[in-house]
Amino acid sequence: MAHCPYDQLADIPTVLAALRALPGIVEKKPGIFYWRSKSFAHFHLKAGRRWADIRDGADWGTELDLPFEADLKQQQAFCDELSARWMRTTLKPSKTTR
Repeated sequence: MAHCPYDQLADIPTVLAALRALPGIVEKKPGIFYWRSKSFAHFHLKAGRRWADIRDGADWGTELDLPFEADLKQQQAFCDELSARWMRTTLKPSKTTR
C-alpha cells in the first residue's frame, strides 16, 4: 500500500516533531521514519482515512488512526502511543543471571 503523500501530513506538525525528537529515529524520506535499519513509522491514506503503521517491539503494531484535523487531545493520545511503542521497540531485554 502506498504511503500518505507528505503534503497530507501538514496538519500534524506536532506529531511529526514528536517523531523526529525520538532518540535514534531518522526520517529517511519525508514522513517515513527509521530506527536503526528498520522502518519504524510511516503513514497511509486511503478513501479519506489516514493512519500510521508504527513498529511495536519486533513487529508492527496495530494500525493507529490519525484523522485529518485531529484536535490536540487526539494528537497527544497518538504521541503517547507512539512513545510507548518506541520504548518497546528500542528497549533491550534485560539479561537475567542464574
